[in-house]
Order: sequence, then C-alpha cells, then structure tokens
Amino acid sequence: MESTQTHTAAADPFAYLVSMERKGRSLGGQLPIQEELRGAWKGVLFRIHGESVLAPMEQVAEIVTPPSFTRIPGVKPWALGMANMRGNLLPMMDLHGFLYGDNLEFDPRRQRLLVMNHQGVYAGLLVESVLGMKHYWREERLDDVPEVDARLQPYLAGACRRGDEHLAVFSPWKLVDDEQFMNISA
Repeated sequence: MESTQTHTAAADPFAYLVSMERKGRSLGGQLPIQEELRGAWKGVLFRIHGESVLAPMEQVAEIVTPPSFTRIPGVKPWALGMANMRGNLLPMMDLHGFLYGDNLEFDPRRQRLLVMNHQGVYAGLLVESVLGMKHYWREERLDDVPEVDARLQPYLAGACRRGDEHLAVFSPWKLVDDEQFMNISA
C-alpha cells in the first residue's frame, strides 16, 4: 500500500495532496476539539494593590505599555489624562488611585494599560503589572471568591480555581456601571 501511495504521489503530487486533504477533512469531523468540548475561559492576570486578579479577555480590548499623556485640569487625581493611541484619544485612569485613593508612581517600564471599550466607554486602566494570560476550563470558574480587599469586591465577577490557585475575576465592565468611576470631575 505504501509503495502505491509513494508512486501516486510521485506521479501526480497535486492529486495526492487533494486526496489527503479529503481524507483529513472526513476524519477531522469525527474528532471534537478539546477546547470546544470543555469550554475554555481566558483571562489576563494582573496586579492591583499587591493582589493578583484576573480580567476576562473579552473585557480587555488590548494591553499596552502606558503612553505619554496630557493631564486635564479639573478632574479627579486618578483620571490621569488623555493619550493618543494610533490617532484615537484614550482617557487613562489609574485603577489603584480610583480604588485606594493614591495613584501609582508612574513607571511605564513595569505598568500596563488594560484598554476597555464597553457601552461607549473607551479607556485605559493603569495597573501595577500584567503577569500573563491564564486559561481555565469553564468548570474551573466559580462564584466562590477568595478573600481580597473589600474595595475590589463591587467589581468582582466570580473566581477561577485550579489546584491551590484561587484567583478573583475583576470585571472592568463593572467599572462602567459605577457612577463614581464615570464621574471624573473634581
């Protein structure tokens, strides 16, 4: 059989590749993709006030190094200012400053902006650092939130647990629903 396939492949390589593609497609429909079967959930792991928390990937449009920005007079201190992101104005907010009352010392080498775009609100949330992306199966998602600072609680949307790792899920979109966050006037 193998010598026939080799001979066919040598005689008409294109026809051989087409037949291999057909065979692969016919068998491929029989094998479910593990991620689709179990349901994957992805989150961005970041640090806020010394705590590691996750943000759902679907709520983070992008993660960027904080660009230079222009301060705006008459706004709360945690509303850092406006930055130019590829020709779009991006309001920058210090998440630590909003939640804890004192802004982070600006250090674009370590810090990152979690950019969100939800219900017409396009803004970058300055966080201490981004530690990476985490993948969990849907069954590893929980309503049982680990102990975290009470100021984070209104913005949590469950948790993820795998083994000893139990991380709270912080929802940037819940900030949009908070009138205090939306009112940046000093």
